[in-house]
Amino acid sequence: MPAHTFKSRFTTNFEYIKANSAKTNNFTVLYLHGLCSNPWGRKPESIKSYCLEKGLGFARFELAGHGSDIENYAKSDINVWKSQMLEMIDDIISEPVLLVGMSVGGWLALLGGILRPRRVVGIVGISAAPDFTIGLEEEYMSSAQKQELQEKGQIFFHTDDYDYLFTKGLLDSGRENRLLDKEIKLSCPVQLIQGIKDAAYPWKYSLEIVKQISHDNVVLKLRKGSSHRMQEDGDIAEILNSIEFFLE
Repeated sequence: MPAHTFKSRFTTNFEYIKANSAKTNNFTVLYLHGLCSNPWGRKPESIKSYCLEKGLGFARFELAGHGSDIENYAKSDINVWKSQMLEMIDDIISEPVLLVGMSVGGWLALLGGILRPRRVVGIVGISAAPDFTIGLEEEYMSSAQKQELQEKGQIFFHTDDYDYLFTKGLLDSGRENRLLDKEIKLSCPVQLIQGIKDAAYPWKYSLEIVKQISHDNVVLKLRKGSSHRMQEDGDIAEILNSIEFFLE
């Protein structure tokens, strides 16, 4: 897999496949992976296969501090990841873009839709988690954990889905990119897919995302048996259905 050194000076692996069929060359899907994950797993592979079948472009990249760049995790944050996404949209992908974001990737996708309205044709949020760092600080972190964060600059946080490392820089950048305290000004359609059994970002927050988006062209799909990871057959089928919506 080729590597790219971004303007932020982080170097990570990426892939960009241009559409090979003019009849369906409507957009390129840019997949944005989640925290402590990577863009090479079952979900993105399934999305890539779908795009190749439909003649769509497909792109993905490792967030700084993830995958091949894991040693730099503590140096990365939402501003760095946002700048990587915008560089992909502005400088690398030549077609209009459909942003498909998983978890923190869904947060990035919403930011991308706000910042690049002429380039982004739509957003598919998979367990999209805007402002999850704010919720973590305000609702879930104990005073002892907050003190540890201030003293050590990072904490480990356990959920039923995963154990996460949160740095002070990550949480600070989360406040800078906060969305749910105001109108989310988007011009493109949005499809959100959320699991009722999500232990990392409770599904009630997805209702707040819908409420704050500035238009009504928003679909929220709640999957009763699904967790935050959204990796079962039915989850992936629903993700592909949401991408299909933008073809139709």
